[in-house]
Amino acid sequence: MKFPKLTASLLWPIVVLIIALVVIWVKPWQTKTVQTISVTAQGKAETVPSIAKITASIESTNQNLDQARAENQQKVDAIVSALKSLGISEKDIKTQNISAGQSYAVPIMYPAPPRPNTNAFTTSLEITIRNLKTADTILSTLTQNGATNLYGPQLTVDDTKLEAAKSQARQNAVDSAKTKAKELAQASGRSIGKVVSIKEQGDYAYPVPVMAQGAADLMQKESQIQPGQNDVTINLQVDFELK
Repeated sequence: MKFPKLTASLLWPIVVLIIALVVIWVKPWQTKTVQTISVTAQGKAETVPSIAKITASIESTNQNLDQARAENQQKVDAIVSALKSLGISEKDIKTQNISAGQSYAVPIMYPAPPRPNTNAFTTSLEITIRNLKTADTILSTLTQNGATNLYGPQLTVDDTKLEAAKSQARQNAVDSAKTKAKELAQASGRSIGKVVSIKEQGDYAYPVPVMAQGAADLMQKESQIQPGQNDVTINLQVDFELK
């Protein structure tokens, strides 16, 4: 018995019909909903401040304001030269503020107006100390060369150490998120799968600067700057697939 040969006109409708039946059966337009569990977690990493910033004020007084300025400039030049000889880079010595003007003597009799007494010229320098082992020498250099007031230190972490601490804090946050998600899933008789998304919530926390109360506070200790230890904190929101 011979079967009739399928011509092209009969074959294509059959192929189209088969494809249509497969599409209807598979239903590719219906995406499978993935159930997820979302948790927030915090990670911390310890880091030691490695940079100290000190503000030094240099003041000169004279009845002639221009003379006070000239005298002040000599003091500033001497301090800058001494700091450079200790290895402080020029980029780490910054003029923060300059002020000049008359000061007044207190009137003897009221209501006599105040009278000009002398002129004061003040320059404030911000010095960045990147090697804390030299901090004591730098402080004594400032006071020995005419600095009248010292403020600080403001302690911070250099970029390399800060980035390393951030990376460790993120990893700790992810580990904490996994632990929390597993506990929640197990409590409901489920388990977690792969990570669906991770969001970092807000900025990380810089180590908090430690401030002294001026030159007297700095001079009280034999080791004048104690870097201490601070935490860098990362907060994450992590979504896991729920099985």
